[in-house]
Amino acid sequence: MKTMIKRTVILGIASICAFATLADERASQALQSKLAGMQQFSADFTQEVTDPQGEQIHQASGKLVMARPDKLRWETAQPDDTLLVADGHAVWNVDTFVEQVTIVDQADAINDNPIILLTTNNPRKWQQFSIAQPSADTFTITPVNGQGQIQQLELVFDNNVLSALSMQDAQEQTSALSFTNVKTDFTPALTLFEVTIGDHYTIDDQR
Repeated sequence: MKTMIKRTVILGIASICAFATLADERASQALQSKLAGMQQFSADFTQEVTDPQGEQIHQASGKLVMARPDKLRWETAQPDDTLLVADGHAVWNVDTFVEQVTIVDQADAINDNPIILLTTNNPRKWQQFSIAQPSADTFTITPVNGQGQIQQLELVFDNNVLSALSMQDAQEQTSALSFTNVKTDFTPALTLFEVTIGDHYTIDDQR
């Protein structure tokens, strides 16, 4: 009798795991289908960062441009002028206030970061994340190994266009972004993903 109960429990757990895997696969396919219509993406954004208690600790606004594969430009206008560019090989973080540029290898910078799925078609990268679809236009993405700085990413779509996202980090802070003036039908200039800096800037190359 005990052996039969044990087998029933094991079969039940196996069935739940198989169903969860199938749900993940369906959610992954649905998300990839939506992102396939976003080979390039440009939008103005507003950002609000809150602590674990829900208190606001930071606000920002700026412009975001993404292009597949693996290119991103993040430019803030408020409260400070900053620029972050991922060119497919390296990430350039330009701080105009202190006139310094920090350069890191892109593969290291985005390791276990679910935001990478917005700009990559690499199947191996997609396999590093668990994807759920709580509603038709909402997806939650979680690193499988849970070791990354970003613990969960939520993407919200409106008519198959990304309208908002939120990220929860390892310190349980939440960064929520809302997008306006969204464009997906354009050809991004390659210069958007290049960085030109003055000779007087300090360069911290960590590659």
